[in-house]
Amino acid sequence: MRASNAGRAPWLWMLGIAVAFVALVIPAIVAGGGGTSQANDMMDYHAIEIRRIETQWPTPDLRDAFTTTTPGFHLVLAGLAKLGCSALALRVIAALAGLAAWLVAWRVAVVWCGAARATLLIAPMAVSPYVLGSAIWLTTDASALALGAATMGLALVGWRRSREAWATAVLGAGTVLVRQIMLWCIVPGVLRAWMDGGRLSTRARGVAKVALPAVTCVIAFVLLWGGSMPPRFQPFHQAVWNPGAITFSLAMAGACGIFLLPWIWGRLDRTARRGALVAAALGLAMAAAPRSDYRKVLPPDAQRVGTRTENTWGPTAPDVVKGAGEVGRWGGPLWDVAKVAPTVAGRSTLLVGLAALGGAVLAGLWSLADRAGRGRSALMLLAAMAGMVASQSLNAQTFERYFDPWVLLSIGWLAAMAMPRARERSLSVGLLLLTIAQLGMTLAVVLKPAFTGPTLGDW
Repeated sequence: MRASNAGRAPWLWMLGIAVAFVALVIPAIVAGGGGTSQANDMMDYHAIEIRRIETQWPTPDLRDAFTTTTPGFHLVLAGLAKLGCSALALRVIAALAGLAAWLVAWRVAVVWCGAARATLLIAPMAVSPYVLGSAIWLTTDASALALGAATMGLALVGWRRSREAWATAVLGAGTVLVRQIMLWCIVPGVLRAWMDGGRLSTRARGVAKVALPAVTCVIAFVLLWGGSMPPRFQPFHQAVWNPGAITFSLAMAGACGIFLLPWIWGRLDRTARRGALVAAALGLAMAAAPRSDYRKVLPPDAQRVGTRTENTWGPTAPDVVKGAGEVGRWGGPLWDVAKVAPTVAGRSTLLVGLAALGGAVLAGLWSLADRAGRGRSALMLLAAMAGMVASQSLNAQTFERYFDPWVLLSIGWLAAMAMPRARERSLSVGLLLLTIAQLGMTLAVVLKPAFTGPTLGDW
């Protein structure tokens, strides 16, 4: 990666980041508590899948899987388990993916704004309950975040050598081997290959080089499964189109971006402000089109057969739908707030309003990045986020965990691209408040259960 104005990434900063991660995550793993959705996912799905692959090694059945994702994460850990690693050791090793996600996100931001500012910009994502929760309890989220961020980051900062384009292709394939739905992470690489390729034939070869490895992997598993995920999960997750993903992604951008809005608005000129207002109107219209009211949907019993908690749910509550082919709009703090907020004709007034704000925030950040000479990279990142929303609209469930880390990462990177040379207090204050909000949620819903929740035991 190219060096920023601050010079090469200081190793002392990276060491400090690693120390902070270890201090937050490793004691929580050793404590052994659970009781969260991520802990349940580890015990009900990921742990079962790792042990299943381990017992079938070296020829595991990759079709009848106990998780919704491609098996790359589970194959690696099953191989380590076969070598004698304990469950605790596997959790510690898997947690390193969370550290990798921190360092990748930070290192990319350093290219644009320097080490100190990059730390502040990435901090909200780093302490997100979904990032740290995935590191503490063994799920695929942190690994996918690390690989996906590296895939996009290489393309966003630009390739100086052919090997960097090849690295983007390899990382893209690695990303979809952990989570097939994240094919959108290759969008910046595809755009970079097209825009920097010169002649048409050169551009086509560049696009093929970047895209084919990841696309081939996804196609192979779609053919193997007969759908976008293993058969066990297809009725719950892939049954219907879910346009609520558009509303929720924009609302997440608004909920996170509101902390930066005073800084953004204060730096926009009159023309850019008009553009931001137009983007707000478009965001409002797009968010108001589909339903966005709270709707909790639980999977059919068949999905849980063979898991440790298959018989623990009991009767379904009156306001909960249980079955296949149903769109779910729930799962996360923002959905919990939306549940009690007013709705009009099936539209959440909170989410629609935040979506309008999200449109203004993203447009404003692009304008500032463009003024700083990084408009093309900002557009590439926004294109990737559009790909993320399109992919998630193919998932019937709109869980907040699918959106939160990527929205926070995108806002952090866009702000890094737009960063001026001079320090600006309003930005620092906004980022600090956003980090405190994220850390507060993490303390309540991740770290507290990790230390005081029911003991998970071995697996």
